[in-house]
Amino acid sequence: MTNATTAALNPGERLIYGADIDADLGISDRGRRKMVGDGRLPQPAGYIGGRAVWRRADYLAARERLLTSGRPRRPGERRETAAA
Repeated sequence: MTNATTAALNPGERLIYGADIDADLGISDRGRRKMVGDGRLPQPAGYIGGRAVWRRADYLAARERLLTSGRPRRPGERRETAAA
C-alpha cells in the first residue's frame, strides 16, 4: 500500500493543465492537440472537470525532447533572412 501523503508530495506526480503547457511552449490549444495527435506530446494522464491534465514529469520529458529535436515548434513561423 502506498502512502498517499508521499504520493501527493512527489513533485513528479504533480498534475499540470493544458493551458499551462500552452503558455510554457508558446502555442495554442489547437497546436497542443496536434502535437498530442502526432506523438510529440504524451496523451493526457486524465481529465479533471473536463480539462486535460498531464503528469508534470511526463510533460517535462516530452518538452526536453521537443527543445532538443531542432524541429520548429510553430510550422508557419517565418524566419528572418539576410537581405541581399
